[in-house]
Amino acid sequence: MLVKSFFLRIIAAVITLVMLIPAGDGKTTEYDVREPEKCELNFSVLSDSHIEGNNFSRYKVFVRALQNVKKNKSGNDAVIFLGDNTMNCQHIENLLFHGAVSTLLGGEKIFPVLGNHDIGNGEGDYGTLQNRWYDYTYAFFGRQLEHPYYYEVVNGYYFIVLGMEAQEVYDMYISEEQFAWLDGVLAEAEKSGKPVFVFSHYPADSVVDENGESTSRLAETLAGYNEKNDLVSFVGHTHMPLYLFWSFHADNGYPEIYLPRLTELAGNGDNEIYKESGIGIEVEVYENEVYVRGRDFYNGEWRYDTVDETVCEMAYTLKNPVK
Repeated sequence: MLVKSFFLRIIAAVITLVMLIPAGDGKTTEYDVREPEKCELNFSVLSDSHIEGNNFSRYKVFVRALQNVKKNKSGNDAVIFLGDNTMNCQHIENLLFHGAVSTLLGGEKIFPVLGNHDIGNGEGDYGTLQNRWYDYTYAFFGRQLEHPYYYEVVNGYYFIVLGMEAQEVYDMYISEEQFAWLDGVLAEAEKSGKPVFVFSHYPADSVVDENGESTSRLAETLAGYNEKNDLVSFVGHTHMPLYLFWSFHADNGYPEIYLPRLTELAGNGDNEIYKESGIGIEVEVYENEVYVRGRDFYNGEWRYDTVDETVCEMAYTLKNPVK
């Protein structure tokens, strides 16, 4: 495993350095959290990078977005990628994605989420492609996983990553084992008294159980926890642009924030970058609230909501202030 990881990193480093030359430096501006002296935790969330070996325009958007993520003056406690990081789980796609992230973000805590495209989008052998994802996750991010779901405590805050366990396209299959695991982690997290952050490629209303039937169990579990505690969920997959009226939901009894496709293109040419491309979010935790801001990482500016004519942001008041 160590030898394999070493060679993967070497190959990725060479490819990344070659590709970075034409991609160039985005020269995006520095930014910072709203109140640096009061911020308890901050992290970036990006989704649906869809890196392809034959699509340089998409890679260029991705690289420029990462360059801006790195320019947070307060640094990032974590960076989360909400799945569909590659288009078809090909080796070249994995080398481009993981090589760029490790090269440009260095020692940041990276949380990868498994998306349907990361295991072939309904094609190929699920076991083989899942193991490939495990290999790259270990080689570049140091995460030796046995399941596509896992958690880590960052500065005292629980980061819970949910994972699809079958080669579905439109729904997320969650086993009884994963549901039981989630119940246990939430029970443990409750003792911290701090807000919990849940990351998934799919929205909670796109989950199927072991019988292949749609289930509201995930939404009910998260909502039940949020009744007395604080929980915020982040999901991708939909590709919908980031807008206040669409992206920030609490319909299921807890905040669920929908992330757009990071590398949305209007065409295949380098000059056809779509105006909605390069968008992600910054999350900041303060004593009494979780503050979420949309960020245009491609242009290095805060996301301006053209529908509501304001900055695309939302503040969630905590039931249990951070101690």
